[in-house]
Parts: sequence; C-alpha cells; structure tokens
Amino acid sequence: MRSTATMLLLAMLCQSCGKDSIQSRPRLTVSEVSGTTVPAFGNLQIVLRLTDKEGDFRDAIYVRKLTTRCPSSNFLDSQLYRIPADVPRTANFDGEIVLSFSYPFELQPRCTRPDTAVFSFWVRDAKGNISDTAKTPPIIILRP
Repeated sequence: MRSTATMLLLAMLCQSCGKDSIQSRPRLTVSEVSGTTVPAFGNLQIVLRLTDKEGDFRDAIYVRKLTTRCPSSNFLDSQLYRIPADVPRTANFDGEIVLSFSYPFELQPRCTRPDTAVFSFWVRDAKGNISDTAKTPPIIILRP
C-alpha cells in the first residue's frame, strides 16, 4: 500500500526543561497540521511534540488513520514511521517530529468519493509506558 517514497522528516530539538514539567511517561501532542483539507495529489504534514523525562522512548511511532466513510482507507502502522537511532535520547527530552504523508500512499481515499480522516499517534518507552494518543482534527481528503 505505501512505498519507501513515504518520507519521515525528523527535527528533534533537545532542550533542557524544568524537571517538574516533563513526566516519565512519554507525552505526545499534535503541534501543527499543514491543513484540514488535502487536495487531490496533495500532501499532508503533521508536527508532533514529544517529551520524555528519561529520554528512553523507542524508535517506532504508531500511526492510525481512521476514516468516516471508506474503511479500506484505514491503516495502523508502526514500521514505516521511525525516530532515527542517532537522535540523542537525553534526560528531559523535548523535541519535534515532522511526519509527511503522501497522497498516493497514505492519503488517497480507496473509495469513489472524498473522505474525512483522523490520524492518531503514540509512542512507547523502554519501560513499556505508552504516551498519550495525539489526534489530528478531522482532515478532508479530496479525490481527483
């Protein structure tokens, strides 16, 4: 369904933050969405913010796409979206993850009409803690 052309762009910004503001359980939130309507053959970019007190988050980013009208467009994946191993796992980690979704692979409705999707994301740490589930607002995906 998806190809290696799908890009995961990662911009991790390691910053020291107050120890009281970052928790042991990873925290993941949606910071920015490039738009709530994706035109035919357009792309979607989602910026996530990840914080983790110990910096022991795993490399997999779990992604789920859930649509309202086209179940064949739904997916759940933990293999394509990865945090590179060379990203420093530091205490009081605070960084951004930039994910890009391409129209032909992750976005295009697999049915004959436009659809609306919500993308959900979560991560795990080395101790098995699971982050909050970060969700996008509903995103309308148009067909050609």
